Amino acid sequence: MKFFWKIYFSFMILLLLAFGAFGTWMIHLVFEKSYQRVLGETERENQMFQLSFEMNLNALDEVYRNDGIIPVTAASIIQNFSDTGSTFRIYNKEQELLYENKPEIPFHDLLLSSLDSEMPCGYQLQKKGEKTYLLFACRSVIGNNTYYLENIRNISEIYQERELYYDWYTTIMLILAVIITVLVFIITHMLTRSIASLSHTTRRFTKGDYEVRALETGGDEIAELAQDFNDMADTISEKMDELTLQAKKQEDFTASFAHELKTPLTSIIGYADMLRTMECSQEEMLEAVNYIFHQGKRLESLSFKLLELIVSDKQTYDFRPLSIKQLVEESVKLTEIKRNEKGISIENICFDSYVTGERDLLISVFTNLLDNGRKAAAKGGCIRIRGKQYPGRYLLCIMDNGCGMEQEELSRITEAFYMVDKSRARKEGGAGLGMTLCSRILALHNVRWRIFSRPEKGTVVAMQFRTEEAVTE
Repeated sequence: MKFFWKIYFSFMILLLLAFGAFGTWMIHLVFEKSYQRVLGETERENQMFQLSFEMNLNALDEVYRNDGIIPVTAASIIQNFSDTGSTFRIYNKEQELLYENKPEIPFHDLLLSSLDSEMPCGYQLQKKGEKTYLLFACRSVIGNNTYYLENIRNISEIYQERELYYDWYTTIMLILAVIITVLVFIITHMLTRSIASLSHTTRRFTKGDYEVRALETGGDEIAELAQDFNDMADTISEKMDELTLQAKKQEDFTASFAHELKTPLTSIIGYADMLRTMECSQEEMLEAVNYIFHQGKRLESLSFKLLELIVSDKQTYDFRPLSIKQLVEESVKLTEIKRNEKGISIENICFDSYVTGERDLLISVFTNLLDNGRKAAAKGGCIRIRGKQYPGRYLLCIMDNGCGMEQEELSRITEAFYMVDKSRARKEGGAGLGMTLCSRILALHNVRWRIFSRPEKGTVVAMQFRTEEAVTE
């Protein structure tokens, strides 16, 4: 059952039960008051009849006090009473009827037998057909004689009045039920409209409409739920965008990797097939073997870079304090041979400091950045290294005066296999993985870094490390 119908039927049942119980209680209260009023009037009437009867008999001599005088005395007393429609009866000790002012339907009177000196008065109800009677009786002792005085009142009117009230109330309840049905339906619809809207929004979201959001109206729990849904939807959308981007990057990575493998393999296979099937001169053979060697070295470099990328994500490292000056000097020595081939000079001005990290990974970063500077610089170019200690941090910059990059290329420089100048990069043996590896290693060390570059002016890579201690020179 839907939540709308649960609320609707709950409201209906509660309201109808409340109205029904309240109406029944009110009718019963009115009836009870009428009944108690009639009972009180009947009791007072009986007491007056008893008092008058006793006074009249006590005024007579003992000789005249017999059953024969009772009807005369009772008749004279009744004449002085206002006509209330009651029937008066007098019984002797043996409960034989001595007087009755009105002929009534005979009653099977058990009330008189229950009266005694401890309970001289009492009452009971009796039904005769559709009529209800109230019988009130008292036991009266006059001298040596005992009498029972009874008055009977027809109280069918208050029962009929109660039935009439029930009929009226049933009619009113039917009208109210119709009105309440409409009002509760409208109120329930208003209360659950936001839930229905949220449910509709959720279904649209699950069907792929990830831009849809729930309306946040009001300050109730439904509005809070809508806000929570929107927060969840935003988070899911962000994660899906990240996954989509990651999948796109993975797809691009696979395509680029396949392309980077295909180019050197095609050349290696072509030259190898030429050596296998054709007669070649010594010069042609040396050229082919040399090309196969360089392309093989390029594949080797690619495999090493890929291995470093995979290991950087999965391996756990033992970080320890390292002298950044020593790391830079060692990286400079590792790149010295190829730098000298192009006649590129280097200026290294680094103040010493200690940073927390993994030695081999940081050396890999510095050698990659120095090698990129060497590739970008022209013959006779220059690479400058500057390192300076600041409170709690160390700023290291590696600068070259090479070809530089356009601003839009800087955002893609860390993508796998992305190369600004593919022909120059392949000529230099690059595979487009160096900056990707640097980015991951620096992120692993919580290093903040930025690249600044201008075409034909050069490139600056600035890295900010958190320091353990500083030793300045």
